[in-house]
Amino acid sequence: MIRSLWHHVHYKILGLQVGLLPGLLFLGLVVGGRYTGAFQPLEGQALDAFLRLQSPEALDQRILLVSIDEESIQSVGTYPIPDQQLAALLRQLQRHQPRVIGLDLFRDLPVDPGHQALSVAFKDMENLIGIEKVLPPMVAPPRALPPDRVGFADAPLDTDGNQRRVILGTQTADNGFRFSFALLLAQAYLAQENIPLENGRRDASTMRFGEAELPRIYSNFGGYTGISAGKGDVQVLLKFRQGPKGLPQANTQNVDRNTEQNSIEQKLTGSAFQVVTFQEVLAGEIPPEWVKDRIVLIGATTPSVPDYVSAATSSAIDPEANWVYGVEIQAHAVSQIISAALEGRPLIHSWPDLGEYLWIMGWGLVGIGVAAYGRSPLRTLLWVLVSITGAVGVSYVALVLGWWIPLVPAVTVLLLNSAGLAVLYQYDRMIQTKIKAQQQAVTVLEQSKAELEMKVIERTTELQQFNVELGQAKQAAEVASQAKSQFLAHMSHELKTPLNAILGFAQLVSQDRALLPETQERIGLINHSGEHLLALINEILQLTKLEAGRQILQEAPFQLADLVTTVEALFRRRIEKKGITFTVEISPVLAEGCFMGDAQKLRQVLINFLSNALKFTDHGQIILRVAEGSYLADSHLADSHLASSYSGLHFVVQDTGVGIAKAELPKLFIPFMQTESGKKTNTGTGLGLPISQQLVQLMGGEIQVSSQLGEGSCFSFTAQVQKTAAADCLDTEVDQATRAAIDSADIQETNIQETDIQETDIQGAVLAEALTTMPADWLSELCREIERLNGKQVITLLGQLPAEHAEAAQHLTKLAKDYEYDKISEVIDAL
Repeated sequence: MIRSLWHHVHYKILGLQVGLLPGLLFLGLVVGGRYTGAFQPLEGQALDAFLRLQSPEALDQRILLVSIDEESIQSVGTYPIPDQQLAALLRQLQRHQPRVIGLDLFRDLPVDPGHQALSVAFKDMENLIGIEKVLPPMVAPPRALPPDRVGFADAPLDTDGNQRRVILGTQTADNGFRFSFALLLAQAYLAQENIPLENGRRDASTMRFGEAELPRIYSNFGGYTGISAGKGDVQVLLKFRQGPKGLPQANTQNVDRNTEQNSIEQKLTGSAFQVVTFQEVLAGEIPPEWVKDRIVLIGATTPSVPDYVSAATSSAIDPEANWVYGVEIQAHAVSQIISAALEGRPLIHSWPDLGEYLWIMGWGLVGIGVAAYGRSPLRTLLWVLVSITGAVGVSYVALVLGWWIPLVPAVTVLLLNSAGLAVLYQYDRMIQTKIKAQQQAVTVLEQSKAELEMKVIERTTELQQFNVELGQAKQAAEVASQAKSQFLAHMSHELKTPLNAILGFAQLVSQDRALLPETQERIGLINHSGEHLLALINEILQLTKLEAGRQILQEAPFQLADLVTTVEALFRRRIEKKGITFTVEISPVLAEGCFMGDAQKLRQVLINFLSNALKFTDHGQIILRVAEGSYLADSHLADSHLASSYSGLHFVVQDTGVGIAKAELPKLFIPFMQTESGKKTNTGTGLGLPISQQLVQLMGGEIQVSSQLGEGSCFSFTAQVQKTAAADCLDTEVDQATRAAIDSADIQETNIQETDIQETDIQGAVLAEALTTMPADWLSELCREIERLNGKQVITLLGQLPAEHAEAAQHLTKLAKDYEYDKISEVIDAL
C-alpha cells in the first residue's frame, strides 16, 4: 500500500514538474507587469466596480447640499451668481444655525451687484469656509475670508480621468502647509464633538480624528504603482457612500410638512445626501431642521459649469448622468472622515508591497496546482472558475472591511497558470499516450518486418516484369507512330494527286464561256470543295509532322522588310476590296535590319493571322504591327554566351471584326475546334491556329490573344531571331514581274497555306524569268495545249526550256503532272 501511495505521489510530482517552469515564467511576467504599472487602469476599474456593489447605506443627514442648478441660474439670469443673491443665500442659511457652511464656489473676484454685502457676510459668519486652488493653475481665495477659513479644492485624477483620491493637505511654496476644503469642514464639525485633528499613531505623517487614523496613500498604495503621492501632500482613497434605495430618513417629525415640502423629499430618493436648490433656500421652502447643526455645502450642479468628474458612484443631483459634481465629491470626502471618527466606518487601507506580491504569487501557485491535478478539461475548467470566484470574493470582502488588495494581477496569473498550463498538461498527456502507442507499434512493426521484406521482393520482381512490358509497349507505340506518319504522308500524296487533277480540270472547264450559269456554279462548287479538302489534307500532314517532331527551324538570313512586303502584297488588294483599311507599322530601324531565322515559318503564321482577320472583319481596319519586343528565351539560351546576340521580333495583328467570346478563347488552339463565329462562316478546318501555335513555340515564343465580342481581336507573338550583318542577306527585293504575279494570284480567303506561299514565290521570282526567255509563239502554243488539257504536249513544250532554267522547268512540269494548269496560266497571264 505504501509502495502504491509513493508511486502515486511520485507521478503527481513528475506531472507538476512539467508545468512548473512555464508557470514560474508566467508568474514572473505578471509580477513584472504589476511592478511597471501595466495593471493599474484595470485595477482602478475593478475598485470602481466593487465600490458600486457595496450595500446601500443610510442617508448621511449631517450633510445638506445646496444645488445651484440650471433653473436657479435661469432665475437669476446670469452666472456666476451675483454677490447680492449669494449673500442673501448665506444669510438665509445662517438663520437656521448650521454647524458649518462650505462655499464650493471660487469668489476671488467681485461679482456685482452686492459685493459689499457679500464681504460683510464673509466677515460676520465665522462658520463659513471658502475655497481656493493652490496647485497650478492657481485661483486666489475670497479676499474677505481669513486664511484659516479657506481650504483648497484641488482634485487629483487618475490616468483614465476618474477621481478616486482626495488631497487632505499639501505643502505650498508661499503659504506653508495648507488644508483641503473637505478637511476643514470635517475639522469644524468634529471640533464641536471634542474630536480634534491630530497626527497618526501608527504613521506620524498621517492625520487622525480620535481613533480614526486616515490611511495615507503612497506611490504603491493598493492597485496603484508609482503615482504622484507622498511628496509633500497627504492623500486618502475615497470610499463613496452608496445611498439608500427608498426615501431619505429626514428628521422632520416636528415639522408641518405641506405638499411642497413633500415634493422636495421625493427628489431625494436614492441619494446619499439631502439636496435642496438655491431657489428653494431663498424662498424659505426648506425645513430649518435640515440646516440646523449640519454641514451645508453650496456648489454649482449644472452641465454648463464644468465642475464634475467621473467617479465610482452615481450623482445625487442627476442620477442618469455619467459624472458626479464637485460639490458631491467634497460631500463624500467629508462624510467618510466624520463617519470614521464618529461611527467607526472603515476606511480603505492597503497591504505592504511584500504582502501584495506574496498574494499574487500565491494565486499563481494555485493556478499551477489546478492545471497539474485536473484530470479532465471539464474538471479543470470547474476548478478555474472556483479559483477565480474565490479570488474575486476575497478581494471584495477585503474591500468591504477596508483593505484594497490587487485583484487583476492575481486573476491574470491564475488564468495563465491554470487554463494555459492545463493545455500544456493535456498536450503532455497526449504525447505520453503517443509514445506508448509508438512503442507498441514498434513491436508490431518488428514482427511484420520479415513479411514486408518478402512482399518487397515479390513487388520488385513484378515491377521489373512490368518495366519490361512497358518498354515493349513503348517500342510498339513508337513503331505505330512512325507507321501513322508514313501512312498520312503516303495517303496525302495519293489523295493530292487526283484532287489536283480534279481542281485543274474544274478550273479549266470553268473558263469555257459557253457553259450555262448553272453549270458554272456547280463547277465553282466543285472547285471550292476540292480546294477546301486539299487545304485540310495539307494542314493534317503539317500538324502530324509538328506532333512527331519532324519540323525543325530552317534558319537563314532574311530581311524583315522583304518578309513584310510579301505578306502585305498578298493581302492589301483583298482587304481594301472589302472596304477595310489596312495599316502596316514597322520601325525604320527594323525595316533596314537583317536577321537570322526561319522566315518561311514567320510568313506562314502571319498569313494565317491576316487570313483570319480578313475572314471575320467586315468594316473598320486591320493593323499589322512589327516591333522589337522582349524575348523570353528558354533557360538554356538565357545561360548561354549567345544570349546577348538574340532579340525578339514582336508581331501584332489587330482587327475590328466580330471578336471572340471569353469562354471560347481556350478552344482556339485545339485541333478541329472552331468558335461560334468560325462556324457561322462555314469555312476553315480548325487547324490553322493550332499549327501556328506549334510553329511559334518552335521559334521560342507563345501566341497571346485578347478579344471582345463586337469590337475585334488582337493576336500577337514574339519570335526568336538573331541579328546578323546586312551583307549576309540576299537581295530579296521583289521585281516588277514578281509583284505582278503576286497581285494576280487568286488565293482563296479561307485557305492560305505554306505551299501556296512557296509556289507564289517561285512563280514570281523564277517562273516569270524562265518563261520570258521563250518566244511569243511558244507561249501561245503552250496556252493552246493547256486549254485543250493536252498534258503530254504541255510537258513536251516545257522540256524545251533552256538548261539554265532547269529548276523552273522541273517545277512547271510537276504542276502539269498534277493537273494544276491554272497556276501555269496565272504566270503566263501576268506576263
